[in-house]
Amino acid sequence: MFESDLIERFSRVHPATPAVLYLPLVAYACYRGVFIENIGAGWIALHFLAGYVAWTFFEYWMHRLLFHLPVKGPKTARIYFILHGVHHDYPWDETRLVMPPGASLLLCALTLAGFYAGFGSHTMWGPLAGFVFGYVTYDTVHWYVHACAPKNRFFAWVRREHLIHHFKDSHSRFGVSCPWLDYVFKTQGQAGPRSK
Repeated sequence: MFESDLIERFSRVHPATPAVLYLPLVAYACYRGVFIENIGAGWIALHFLAGYVAWTFFEYWMHRLLFHLPVKGPKTARIYFILHGVHHDYPWDETRLVMPPGASLLLCALTLAGFYAGFGSHTMWGPLAGFVFGYVTYDTVHWYVHACAPKNRFFAWVRREHLIHHFKDSHSRFGVSCPWLDYVFKTQGQAGPRSK
């Protein structure tokens, strides 16, 4: 993927990396909201749920609009390939199924800044925890549906939906950990503009 062996090495990730990096942040955010900011466990749980739901919409639209951006020349072709094209070209490469820490830590810092700006230092913790938990869920589910053959009916359905996106119609089924959003936005089988 990269000419530099060093950059190439850091573009490959163990599937446990998102959980190891970000579940402590989720736990801290919940702890801080309840015990330091004194928001209350019920409100934190509600805010956590709202943050998780916000993640699912972010995941869907990021995959649909950014990861499948229209390619118009060599620069956008390279951006598409680095962001998502390599995954579509090599869908069984288990070392490229979750986001590398270098990129995810930068995005995490931007997310923290965004939640701070949007909610303030007192009320940001519950929504932040849910949003970050949604990201960990997304990366974990994405790895799981590629690397494993789920026996559970729900995860078998999630896997089938995602593999249809990969192998039959890359213009549909953009919700990886939230495939129900494709039914909400009517992209469960509807063709759109080509991204390649």
